[in-house]
Amino acid sequence: MTISELAAQLRMAKQAENEAKAERLRIEGLITEQFAKPESNEGTHNDEEFTITWKLNRTVNTDQLATDYDDLPTNAQKAFRWKAEVNLAYLRSLAEIDPAAYNKAAVFITSKPAKPSIELKD
Repeated sequence: MTISELAAQLRMAKQAENEAKAERLRIEGLITEQFAKPESNEGTHNDEEFTITWKLNRTVNTDQLATDYDDLPTNAQKAFRWKAEVNLAYLRSLAEIDPAAYNKAAVFITSKPAKPSIELKD
């Protein structure tokens, strides 16, 4: 099979996937309309056929929290967890500008291959 044929098949598969997802979301919307959302916006409805779970997504204004963190009571501070993330652009430049610092930072980082990404061009 040629690359062009594979690309055409991938386009058709992605279109079918998008249509299936849209239909799934439409049906889920019809189902959730049948039930009252909990006042707290969180809760579960169990049915013979399915379970509906309502959740809230919570985000943190990290910059503001970092600024005010030391002023919070200890119990309020415990409401937050901190997760280190790699600043990849800086890490890559650090390998060039300061190899010793890069080596010290690298011992805390595990790298593993990610799934290759394929983007169709129209």
